[in-house]
Amino acid sequence: MGQHDLVWEDIPQQWAEGAFIGNGQLGMMLYAKLDENRFNFHVGRQDVTDHRKAPSKKTSRGVDGANLLDFSRLDIGKMVLRPVGKIKIAKLRQDLWNAEIRGTIITDLGEITFRAFTPYNDNVQVIETVSTELKNGENVNFVWEWMPGNASCPRVLQMFERYKDEYKMNPFEPEIKTENGYQYCIQKLEAGGDYATVWTNQISKKGRKNTLYISTENKIPTENASAETALNHVKKAQNLGIKNLEKSHRNWWHNYFQKSFLSFPDTRMESFYWIQLYKMAACSRADGPALDLMGPFFKNTSWPGLWWNLNVQLTYWPFNTSNHQDIAINYIKLIDDNFEWIMRNKTGKSLGDYGWALHNYWLYFDYQGDQASIVKKWIPKAIRIAEAYEKKLERNAEGKLELKPMGSPEYKGFKSFKNTNYNLAILRWLLNALVDSSKKSNQNQDKIQHWQQILNDLIPYPVDENGLMIGSDQPVDLSHRHYSHLLALYPLFQLDPDNPKDKELVVKSVLHWHNIENGKALAGYSFTGASSLYAAMGMGNEAVNVMQDFLSANIGRAHFLTNTFYMEGSNPVIETPLSGAAAIMEYSLQSWGDKIRIFPAIPNQWKEVAFNDLLAQGGFEVSASMTAGNVDWVKIKSLAGKPCVVKVPNWEHAFSKNNISVKKIANGEFKVDLKQGETIILTPSKNNKKFVLNSVEHPKNEVNYFGVKLGKPRKPLLEAPILEYAKTEKQNE
Repeated sequence: MGQHDLVWEDIPQQWAEGAFIGNGQLGMMLYAKLDENRFNFHVGRQDVTDHRKAPSKKTSRGVDGANLLDFSRLDIGKMVLRPVGKIKIAKLRQDLWNAEIRGTIITDLGEITFRAFTPYNDNVQVIETVSTELKNGENVNFVWEWMPGNASCPRVLQMFERYKDEYKMNPFEPEIKTENGYQYCIQKLEAGGDYATVWTNQISKKGRKNTLYISTENKIPTENASAETALNHVKKAQNLGIKNLEKSHRNWWHNYFQKSFLSFPDTRMESFYWIQLYKMAACSRADGPALDLMGPFFKNTSWPGLWWNLNVQLTYWPFNTSNHQDIAINYIKLIDDNFEWIMRNKTGKSLGDYGWALHNYWLYFDYQGDQASIVKKWIPKAIRIAEAYEKKLERNAEGKLELKPMGSPEYKGFKSFKNTNYNLAILRWLLNALVDSSKKSNQNQDKIQHWQQILNDLIPYPVDENGLMIGSDQPVDLSHRHYSHLLALYPLFQLDPDNPKDKELVVKSVLHWHNIENGKALAGYSFTGASSLYAAMGMGNEAVNVMQDFLSANIGRAHFLTNTFYMEGSNPVIETPLSGAAAIMEYSLQSWGDKIRIFPAIPNQWKEVAFNDLLAQGGFEVSASMTAGNVDWVKIKSLAGKPCVVKVPNWEHAFSKNNISVKKIANGEFKVDLKQGETIILTPSKNNKKFVLNSVEHPKNEVNYFGVKLGKPRKPLLEAPILEYAKTEKQNE
């Protein structure tokens, strides 16, 4: 894993260059502000949001009448290290395997080395420091300083003239105090309650080593409870000690990384992949909130929340195949908690966004082979969304059902168009999945025929000479970042990539989408999305080439950053790199259409690829190895006891190494019926006796690609001009 660590040869000078740690709830982004000679540990906590219009709840998301300004993320603040000497340079390493950052800040008076980590099992963050700064031959001590964030909506702070008449700034300034060796920052909110940060700095007997413990708590809506709870977290961490915190933290992360494995020849791309897996666990946990646009790494942004029209869907894709669904259960809770609000408020022209969100919900259970949850939890919701769609259908003169004008994110702003391919694809998927799930579970027999009739009568996807249109009254006639009009192929697979006509249509559509107006309005996810589309069609060369454009930051007006984050303007948008990780897995494993597809989109230049325990739909952990361009073996473990069809390129035969029956049903396709918990190893010949899984070796001069490098171009400052509080709390060592 060390070859994939992010390494900074020079000091990160903004959030967009920062190093990052987190435990799925708490997190920090590390970067310097050199004009003020300080190094920031920017603290974030995902559930620190406003709760206006819902004073008795932690958040007002899902409350009728509330909008983003009411439940916006809020800036907690920065723990700032101010050395005595002038900062000259810094070198950092973000250790993925141990989920910690180690660094050295070099000043004109000496060095300050540090290590920072956010223990996964504890609600605290830790920064260890050792200083060698000397002035006139005497030891001098740097200063820790707390800079509280502004507890008003950052969107308003950036767009004040737009919102000044409808938004009341939080009237409460932070309360900063010291009691019994512990320091506090308590921030009250306009709607009531507060969140609080508590910290203490333990100084070694010799005075050169320091350990800072910092905890942020949010007990809203309870009044006056956050500070005491944060204090208890800090005291608990002190009592446990660094060694115990480190041990349980590392155990969790080591187990996490070993749940699945993927290796291939492209060093930069493999590093990017593993950094996204690190990012997933740093940003999401089972008992945490659903992942929004920035996770626990707060940044001043005009998008301080969760978006439903592409962002949240893409964010959660990689959790499935990478076999990390355990830390994605918060998405299921998001839908469960907000579904009634959706049905009350979001069944108009944006209904498709929530139908698409329900596809992620279905995928979560389908990857587990959990038919019972599909029946109990998904089907009732899907029926209600389908019924909302039915109210938007009208029959034309030819007897076909057409969709009334609806949105297609975010074409020409938020205008509505007739027969949008976005909504036609979602409706087709909903009805087909309802028919399939109901037949399998012997449910809804009285509704199946009705759903099938709608499918039979539904208007075909509107197309023109350039491929799929936005809607029947709107061609793709300008550059546009979203691929909502292409959902019928990916991720919904209502168009069949194995069908030559469907494939030809989608290839034409993707080329037109990327080339019209020279792609001037494309963004990062236009490239990760195109990579997934090409991968679904088995076009590995094209899939990898467009991903290389993304990794090289050839993405127009958007910013792919050296720390693998992604921004549009000064706004972080976390789903884009995460969806890139999903696409990369799709080169090696896909499982749509009731088939487990082994190495379906490997580019010609990749001859060695291996993966272990990636998750396939239907509830299968799958492993496979390719050497010299040939698939050596495939291993499948059934988690749910369902039969499966395995598709392996260039295999004439498949032989089982543990006497489980294998039936060839087509060229390169084999049917296997496994009991729950049973594992089969398949080989192309009886003579194959080696089942080795090797990581692909990478040249030494290609490793540790990410992080700021000396002599390499750097981004301009990607920050909106928001003033920081002047009020601070300093602590001399």
